[in-house]
Amino acid sequence: EGDVVYFSRNNVLKGKIGQSDAGVVRLKTYRGVRKGKRWKSLQEVPFNSDEYSVGHPALGPKGEYLYFASDMPGGEGGTDLYRVRLFQNGDSFGEPENLGSRINTPGDDMFPFVDEDGLLYFASSGHAGLGGLDLFVFENGTVENLGYPVNSARDDFSLIYDPAAQTGFFSSNRV
Repeated sequence: EGDVVYFSRNNVLKGKIGQSDAGVVRLKTYRGVRKGKRWKSLQEVPFNSDEYSVGHPALGPKGEYLYFASDMPGGEGGTDLYRVRLFQNGDSFGEPENLGSRINTPGDDMFPFVDEDGLLYFASSGHAGLGGLDLFVFENGTVENLGYPVNSARDDFSLIYDPAAQTGFFSSNRV
């Protein structure tokens, strides 16, 4: 409905900087609710931690799941992709579940996006690619590289795609 937003930012809330035991400022994911013209009720998701990052949130097409990237303990590598079930319009959360070794690698897997058909798009440095982070789609149990010209020798990430219109946007640090 456009009245709830999930976003990630550095671990700073109301001017207070949160750090891990090692002195690192991690990413945290927050939820905000719009009341009229203002965003209110800014809250951390309950699975945030000062000791690991939780970022790049993306709602699934039906708003039933929140997908995100994290380097929480127990993953496959650097950062892994997870999803968590939302209850009561996001007022409560299930337990985060790692999306598994078919998607996650020993490298960094991040920037999830699930289109209206339920296809998971993400960036990875661990799957075979053209260089740096490449964009992939998980379809029918298989991870496929989106290839050139979407991917390049640089970092390509953060895809948003509308399959009906066959258009989308992504970020890249190519020159």
